[in-house]
Amino acid sequence: MNKTTFEVKNGIAVILLNDPDHLNPLDQATDIELLKHLTYCEQSPEVKAVVLGGAGNSFSAGGDMRFFKKQLDEKNYARLDELAKHVNRVILKIRTMKKLVVAAVQGYAVGGGANLALASDFIVADYSCKFSEPFTKIGLAPDAGAMYLLTRAVGAKKALQICIECPVIRADEANKLGLLTQLVPGGQALSAAVAFAEKLANGPLLAYEMAKEQTNRISYADFEDYLFSTETGTVGRTFRSADYREAVIAFLEKRKVRYSGR
Repeated sequence: MNKTTFEVKNGIAVILLNDPDHLNPLDQATDIELLKHLTYCEQSPEVKAVVLGGAGNSFSAGGDMRFFKKQLDEKNYARLDELAKHVNRVILKIRTMKKLVVAAVQGYAVGGGANLALASDFIVADYSCKFSEPFTKIGLAPDAGAMYLLTRAVGAKKALQICIECPVIRADEANKLGLLTQLVPGGQALSAAVAFAEKLANGPLLAYEMAKEQTNRISYADFEDYLFSTETGTVGRTFRSADYREAVIAFLEKRKVRYSGR
């Protein structure tokens, strides 16, 4: 089964994460499909704008804890490092591609899922949305560009607070923080995002795309270096930590985490 669906209609490409029974988790197969679709959108003259969403009731719950546990049991840290790099390539493509990307968010947008949305140019969300960056809660340094993207969105102090306290940020608070472009009634995130993308596609698109390029030069010029240098090193270190292993096991066993600080 494909992990994503892809359709182009009226110049709008709609990419949906497609494992709703598991809240559309991010894994290597999903990342490869996303990167393929995004690359096609970047290169195709047929595509004027892109909508990124999730099937079912959630956008994406982020990484699959069952996968993480398996790699930890096998001490396959290189596989964890590889997964982080794959996610980062997708995040970087969304942020730096010329075409405008609109995230359609309903339900959970957690961890890497939240950062797929934050990397997008616009976020259209409905009132069911729940954003969270729970990396430190599982003993992991923030990954998938979390700290960088949040710092650009809400400032350094608030970004650090969000990544340390790991709150669930619901619709009204997300809107107040300035994360959302548009907040719509429940069940309307995808349709409203498509309508927003169609409006972009029918406007002065070249000017919009040049505005995105200017924004990237001003605020995201060192994003690639951050992802594959600073973040790779810090996340890789915590992948190998005792706290990360304990947190993954505790999550799957549905018990309280016993942190050791190591």
